[in-house]
Amino acid sequence: MRREADRVGEYPMTKHIEGEPLGYIRTAIFSLAILLSPGAAQPAARAAQKSYVTDQVNPSPNAGMDRGEWSVAFYLGGAHTSDSALTIRQPALATLVRFEDVSFDGRSFDGPLYYGIRGGRFLPGIPFLGIEAEFIHLKVFADPRQRVQAAGTRRGEPIRREIALGEMVQRYSISHGANLLLFNIAGRYRMHRGRDNPAGRLILIGRFGAGPTLPHTESTIEGKAQEQYEVGSVAWQLAGGAELHLWKGLYALGEYKFTRTRQKGKVFSGRAESVLRSHHGVFGLSYHF
Repeated sequence: MRREADRVGEYPMTKHIEGEPLGYIRTAIFSLAILLSPGAAQPAARAAQKSYVTDQVNPSPNAGMDRGEWSVAFYLGGAHTSDSALTIRQPALATLVRFEDVSFDGRSFDGPLYYGIRGGRFLPGIPFLGIEAEFIHLKVFADPRQRVQAAGTRRGEPIRREIALGEMVQRYSISHGANLLLFNIAGRYRMHRGRDNPAGRLILIGRFGAGPTLPHTESTIEGKAQEQYEVGSVAWQLAGGAELHLWKGLYALGEYKFTRTRQKGKVFSGRAESVLRSHHGVFGLSYHF
């Protein structure tokens, strides 16, 4: 009776020990043994080794591409400057005349050529953003044969009529360039990047810039000629374009630009002032490294 009672009293305890805590311990030990056995460890090791070797031989296409990069570009093209007023001020001669809607020629492919050169760096960590310096050799020529409205005072006498520009202004040009020296902020979007072209097969890019000008103004006002280089007014630009991958770091580029500057060039006994609003279409080459 006592033995049966003992068995009856002990059975729940034995079931508790073997069915729950000991069962959990046996399961954990069994699972650990399987994981640590040579047959299980070798496939895991082989998988890890294969992953490491694959990463070394065939790295991710974008690995190491956002450390920043330099770029340089050279381009030719053409520019059209919109009609603008031209004002001649000669205080010592009592002359102040404004000519309305003077048209300008660009003569971009006549020597000296229209051209531009640019260099900059796209920033590490934020490779879509870059800073640049750019030089643009923009030219303008006013045709003295065009007829324009003139208003103001000419040598102390009032004038308000249509005249040929050359009646008073025989030459007004900036043929050795308005010479825009601009400092740009550029933003880009890179498409189809790979190991052979980390900057992308196609780059879409926009930029805004501003900076000083170094114009070479040539003028002949009522027979008095003068020309010189000088420090001009500030210019600014908005631009957008694309670059297409050619070979290694070499790209072909195409771009549209709009620039604006107000020039006040020296003329005989005074100054000539005009606002140059120019539309540029350019093509050339860039190199990324």
